[in-house]
Amino acid sequence: MNRISLRGCRADALAGYLQALGLLRVIAAQIDPEARLHWRGDVAVLSTRLSEEDLLTWLVRSYVPAAIVSPWNSGSGFAGNGKSRSAEQALQAVQDLGEERFGLLQAAIAAAWQVVAEGRRRGWGGKKEELWEKSHKIDVVRLCRNTLPDDALAWLDVAVTLTVDDLAFNALAGTGGNFGRQDLSATYYDRLLQLMGPKAKPAQSRGWVEAALLGREDVAYLRETVGQYDPGRAGGIHSAADEKGDGFANPWSFVLVMEGTLLFASAAVRRNGSGNTGEAKPFFTRSTPLGHGSAAEAEPVKGEQWVPLWDQPAAAGEVAHLIGEGRAQWRHRQATSGLEFAMALASLGVDRGLTAFHRFVIAERLGQNPLAIHAGKITVASRPEEGLLRGPYQWLEQVRRAAPPTGIATALRRAQREVFAVAAGEGSQALVRFVIEFGRLHELVGKSGRTRADVAPYKTVGRAADWLAALQDGSPELWLATGIAGLRDDPKPRGPQIRALLSRADGAAWQDAPGCGVEPHGATLVRALAQAHRIRALHVDAVRSGQGEDEAARGVQTAYTHGGRLPISLLAAFTVGEVRDDLVADYLRGLLALGYGSGSSAPWPLFKLCLPDWTLSLLLPFYGTGELTVRMPDPRSGEQSLKTIRLAPRPGWIARLIAGGADGVVREALLRLRMAGLQPRISQLPHSRIDAPRLAAALLLPVTRRERERCLVRICVAETTDHAIPNIEGVPA
Repeated sequence: MNRISLRGCRADALAGYLQALGLLRVIAAQIDPEARLHWRGDVAVLSTRLSEEDLLTWLVRSYVPAAIVSPWNSGSGFAGNGKSRSAEQALQAVQDLGEERFGLLQAAIAAAWQVVAEGRRRGWGGKKEELWEKSHKIDVVRLCRNTLPDDALAWLDVAVTLTVDDLAFNALAGTGGNFGRQDLSATYYDRLLQLMGPKAKPAQSRGWVEAALLGREDVAYLRETVGQYDPGRAGGIHSAADEKGDGFANPWSFVLVMEGTLLFASAAVRRNGSGNTGEAKPFFTRSTPLGHGSAAEAEPVKGEQWVPLWDQPAAAGEVAHLIGEGRAQWRHRQATSGLEFAMALASLGVDRGLTAFHRFVIAERLGQNPLAIHAGKITVASRPEEGLLRGPYQWLEQVRRAAPPTGIATALRRAQREVFAVAAGEGSQALVRFVIEFGRLHELVGKSGRTRADVAPYKTVGRAADWLAALQDGSPELWLATGIAGLRDDPKPRGPQIRALLSRADGAAWQDAPGCGVEPHGATLVRALAQAHRIRALHVDAVRSGQGEDEAARGVQTAYTHGGRLPISLLAAFTVGEVRDDLVADYLRGLLALGYGSGSSAPWPLFKLCLPDWTLSLLLPFYGTGELTVRMPDPRSGEQSLKTIRLAPRPGWIARLIAGGADGVVREALLRLRMAGLQPRISQLPHSRIDAPRLAAALLLPVTRRERERCLVRICVAETTDHAIPNIEGVPA
């Protein structure tokens, strides 16, 4: 077997990809059944018993053209009314060729004339420029299927799909086999005549085939219409001073492209056993305006064609089966959009052996002419992040189907863009951006009276995903946000839940404002957290005074019983403003919207050591769950003994801190320590670096019991066997 690198057949241009498939198809059918094709990077490699020279010579001298006819189109040359003179002339010239290798094509043309004659006999003919009445177009196509030879049905299946009562078109072949005013079958005849007609020059044909297959670029191309397959060679208005809109056309490229499209035959299929029929186009989806630089929401787009690559030699039959099956499944169903197709690749929802897909968006540009715009390449690989996005994607689809207003639609596209980036392999960084964009979108939906009437808040399905472990972001802002978002009481409910306090979602319903009354944005994060803590403190005070109506809430703790316990250095950094509040708020809104829960498997990273201010150390022991144990010296004997202490704040402390009354709260806290038998080291109130409302917000966040004991030892004459307690500002050692 010889391996021929087809440098002119690159998969990053749709024409190059289809040329390679067309070449494999004709070689396997006509001269070498053992031929194989695979991809090395983006370049096609042909394995064949033919040498490179034999291959090129055979194409020029012996290749048998496919039977391609389009008698359902007015511009295909069958109208006979002089309106498409060049197409009629090309059709007649092909009919008159005497070479044997045109026999299949000429037989198909003769059968097509029978279709035209029978259709006219039945009165289906159209008026003026139209070959057929529009109402009878479907009848003509049915007649074609019954009359044309089997060799001609492959093109019929590519160009037109018969459904129950309508026609559907494959965007690869334009609208039933034409791109605007360009009929593909007529162009095919014209290119064949230039390659092997009476006036064809073998040397020129040889040059064109070398350019098409081997990438030779010193060949003069034709100044004619290129079509959608190779936009890079298309011309257009103002592309040059004397430009007339034509491109740089290689006849062999067009002929092999047409051969390649025959592998993408469409079919009518029954969906899900429901009895409904619809068109199936291999690896074709509706367009998603994401993932490529030229994406535009309002641009007329026919859809997206994805084409597979494989790195092991495959026979023509294997390739035909692969493309005919067109399997790209996500969540146990066929992908229906470009975004879902990318997700299918990330979840290995395609056939084994495929290494990557190139994506082409078929958009109407240069007037109304469709062009296959290359929109990137995505490798086939399992990406664990994809699993996290299955539930959120369903919610995004609900928002899309609700036809939201412009602001929400823009936010939706930003969230979808990050879903696509995750599927394309950008990993945790794209996932981080998705969390932020999802939170912003969720908030906007909650504010929109029209949209939120149709879309409920996002609800996690099953166990809450471990977003913290997947995000792999060691920033203190993310860890602070997860610490806040993971707060809860167990069993539920025991009081105001953190999601309802800090977002517009309260269970399965929207509320007009966050429960705390403040949106948690960068400038308002501290106030929102402080107000959330105040509301919870009021609930705790009401329960402890016997005024609470929720009997199940009796015995409520001063801190949430469940949630990640934050490192004291991280909490200390927050209290002195060494973290970005805006970034914490961005992460927090996203995690709250996604229903993040505690119990992450991700270990805490090592943060920069930041010792707590003395006011934080003083008040933290009062906010938590369970008793504290420290070693206290006996006043008389001086011997150390274990002392178990339960501390609780006085009602109203958080409200007073929010109002800026920190001094009074500090005095009462010191008094409570003395009443508990402890000996505070502080004789007078030193200066504190912490803003009082920020301190109220920080006290909502839990730390471990051990950290609370250490804080207690920093403030009081006591010891712990844990490890040495470092000195802090304002408190003597």
